[in-house]
Amino acid sequence: MADKTPPAYLPVSEAAAHLSVSEATIRRAIRAGKLPHIRLGRLVRVAVDDLDAFAAAHRVAGVTRDPQ
Repeated sequence: MADKTPPAYLPVSEAAAHLSVSEATIRRAIRAGKLPHIRLGRLVRVAVDDLDAFAAAHRVAGVTRDPQ
C-alpha cells in the first residue's frame, strides 16, 4: 500500500510568503476564483500544490531584444 500524505495547506500569510507576494494578492486571487482554497470556519487555507500550479499558470517567458 502506498503511503499517501495529504497535501500541505498554508494560511494566507504563508501562501503569500511562498510566492513572495502580498496577502492582498492572494486574497484577490481567491476572490476572483483563480486560486482554489478551503475555508474552515473563518480560516482560509491554500494547498501548496495549488499555489505552485497558480504560479506556473502565470509564468511569463522572457523577451529578448535583437541587436541592431
